Amino acid sequence: MRNYIKNIFICLTLISAIAFTSCDNSEDGLPVELTIEEKVQVLESDEWLLKGFEDRVMHTYADGKQFTFYGTDSVFGQAIPVTEAYVIEGDLLTFDFNFGNIFTYDLKVSCDNNIVEFFKDGELNKTLYKRGSNYEECL
Repeated sequence: MRNYIKNIFICLTLISAIAFTSCDNSEDGLPVELTIEEKVQVLESDEWLLKGFEDRVMHTYADGKQFTFYGTDSVFGQAIPVTEAYVIEGDLLTFDFNFGNIFTYDLKVSCDNNIVEFFKDGELNKTLYKRGSNYEECL
């Protein structure tokens, strides 16, 4: 009988120890998904190079407008006069490309905020790289 009580005590002690030591927050150390406002803030904080045209096309974002710059060998001049307006709608970013061309994107920010991907209807539409960053290390 004494061994039986000892075994029950050991089992209860083990169960208690496991229960109390596994109460750590399982989300510690996991990357936190940015809100749409934070993603737009990332966009508005820097200059962005268009994937495939990194040395010729650059975008900046400010005051609800996307500005486009063209250049040669990563030397960019003035922004072209036409801008595209954007607004936050829910968890998405909506652009007005004029003449009824309105597109809504889900943004994915990665590589320590150095890469922004624009998804339209679940498909990758365009990718931007932060100018002057080490985004190549993430590719």
